[in-house]
Amino acid sequence: MIYNSLLSIVIPTYNRVDFLDYCLKFHIPLAREYNIQIFISDNASTDLTKIVVEKWMKEYPLLKYHQNASNVGPDRNFEIGLKLPDTEYIWLLGDTYQIPKNGIKYLLEQTKDKKYDALVFNLANKINIETKNYQESNLLLNELGALMTCLSCLVYNKELIKRANFSRYYNSYFIQIGIIFEDIADNKKFSVFWIKSESVEGLEHPLLKKTNWSETSKVYDIACDSWTNFVMSLPPSYKLQHKMKCIMDFGKISGLFTLKNLVMLRILGLLNIEILKKYKFFFGMTIDYPIYLIYIISVMPKIVCKMIVIQYILFLKKDKKNKIITIWKR
Repeated sequence: MIYNSLLSIVIPTYNRVDFLDYCLKFHIPLAREYNIQIFISDNASTDLTKIVVEKWMKEYPLLKYHQNASNVGPDRNFEIGLKLPDTEYIWLLGDTYQIPKNGIKYLLEQTKDKKYDALVFNLANKINIETKNYQESNLLLNELGALMTCLSCLVYNKELIKRANFSRYYNSYFIQIGIIFEDIADNKKFSVFWIKSESVEGLEHPLLKKTNWSETSKVYDIACDSWTNFVMSLPPSYKLQHKMKCIMDFGKISGLFTLKNLVMLRILGLLNIEILKKYKFFFGMTIDYPIYLIYIISVMPKIVCKMIVIQYILFLKKDKKNKIITIWKR
């Protein structure tokens, strides 16, 4: 089967066979319509990932599989995956996200006669900036930097991947955007196309709950410490005020440091006085609420926090019964 030379999709994965299986079930029909290659970059999974991918390869010949000999960490696995295709553009996709149903068609039409260093899709319609072409790096960092931490929103030109200084951002947790902002920092002729109308969404498995570092003790190390240091380490051509805004925006765009989620972190035992003392310096840059309010939440009895969240669910959420049961058990 002849593949489309304009676009490939790369899915990095590690020991998430059920999520990956569901992800391929959703995306293969979208890719098949345009003969898009899908590359799985397996970071030495020890589960049944290889068997499941081989099952899907029989269904779709343009599905390709690469398995690392050993676990090289997520950043290096991203690099390996992004270097697998030879197409003009590479869409990096997390195995618990779904690309918009019209996303491939939109991208192919947009790139047919125009060249971009990267393209950025919206995330759950969170950003209300009109579709446009960015050619000023500080403006891009200011307006979209935080959203671009979601790897599934990013499409790279193969030439940017060839130029990228991956090693500079190993173990940063944010290599996916580091290579973009590093590349365009002093490039006066770069072009990054922002797409408001087409939005990447989470891909909800009907039987499994997605978990990640945002619900573990790593949340502040990554979202406060590592994120702040990553943004501050970007080239000096990025002005301080734009870096500071980008740092603060991350907690809002990701939903990590909304008022509701701070209460949830307290329920999970991930926010208390000791944590407040340890990360107080970073909280001032990453959480857009006064320290005294964070202090109040950090000492609030968990039963009170649960009642607050339950009231929120009753007023605003669907599927209320199951969500209330989940909160109460925590």
